[in-house]
Amino acid sequence: MLKEITTSLVLAMAAPLCMPAHAAQQYATFEQAQRKVTDTGYILFIYPQGWDRFGEKLCRKLIADPAVRSAAGDAALLLVPIYQNRSDKNQAEAKKIMGSLGYPGDMSDISYPALVFYEKCGRQYTSVHGTALVRSTPKQVAALIQQKLAAKQQQDACLNAAAATSPGEKARHLLEASRVAGVEWPGGLRDAMRKADPGDTQGYLAVLDFGFGPQKDEAMEDFLKRLDEVLANKRLSPHQKQRACAAAIGHIRRSYGPMAGGSYITKYARAMQKLDPKSPLGISAPVVIRDWVQQYRYGQGWSPEIIPGCEIPMLMHEVPISKPGNYTVNFTIVTGRDAVHVKKVRLMDGGRCVAEDTTPRSVTWTATSQNFSLSVKKPVKKAALEIIFTNDSQHKSTWGNITVKPM
Repeated sequence: MLKEITTSLVLAMAAPLCMPAHAAQQYATFEQAQRKVTDTGYILFIYPQGWDRFGEKLCRKLIADPAVRSAAGDAALLLVPIYQNRSDKNQAEAKKIMGSLGYPGDMSDISYPALVFYEKCGRQYTSVHGTALVRSTPKQVAALIQQKLAAKQQQDACLNAAAATSPGEKARHLLEASRVAGVEWPGGLRDAMRKADPGDTQGYLAVLDFGFGPQKDEAMEDFLKRLDEVLANKRLSPHQKQRACAAAIGHIRRSYGPMAGGSYITKYARAMQKLDPKSPLGISAPVVIRDWVQQYRYGQGWSPEIIPGCEIPMLMHEVPISKPGNYTVNFTIVTGRDAVHVKKVRLMDGGRCVAEDTTPRSVTWTATSQNFSLSVKKPVKKAALEIIFTNDSQHKSTWGNITVKPM
């Protein structure tokens, strides 16, 4: 991986914004480039020497292309060979080119060939590599360079705003600097945020280090409450909220399966999609709903596979209620050894509750049948029963029927 030479955040914030004014120049060595380098920094065109002729040809072509040079503005350009088998001779050649900038070593997260971007101080902040580089025309590569440089300027603008504002606003601007897509965080960002707001009273450092997942022995009700708070938090980015939804979907499915947890998997997959439909997690949401959700339908009754291990609402679809009137929802045991406990039954029309019976009842071997009553005032278009079972996850070995009849 390229050696990263980190500078202090203070120096980064002090650097003025600099828009490219002319075509970039190529230099033979880092020391030559250093005498001419501007605030735009350096762009290294890196290729494997000898064994990858395509990569070498591509880098030589790009570094000489007028559109690429124009897009790079006043950045210093260097053509850098990478030697697979280093000898004293090529080691000396590489050192002559790179000098104190540091020889690019193992690039575990960057494939060859690559364009690697450095700040003036020598800190690597982004790159272009892989299919984005090798399958693009010089004009397309030039556009990618412009995007990277524009992102760096946007980040510098955030840092300059942080340097110029009051302590109360400084942490917010630093957080915005971390969120600029396409560039790495500035060095020393966390320390600068701690200094700006030592107690993290505004919560920006917590947002920067955001992580979401189930906690040990946490009740599902508390877990979902935390998730809803995350989704309502305006300081979190859409991607952070999507990651929280993805963590919740996996936890719900592992804990309760595609049927018991189906309504919640659907709810949070849709939220994940709405946050950013074109992102990888947004695109995956319909597939999650298709492959990870099994609808709970009228006629399936209940069984150990259906009853969840916590009080999350089960949504039963295709319920035969459409007209106004009074209805009975009957629970009758068929077999098994445990009682089933029902906390409440609600009739839903889409996302709206139109009738409910909230008196808890237990179906046991001494009371094998229990009725819930629903009074429906208006026609129902999308009838579904929301049922909350309260059985302990270790005591739900029972099967039974659920039937709906007019009174």
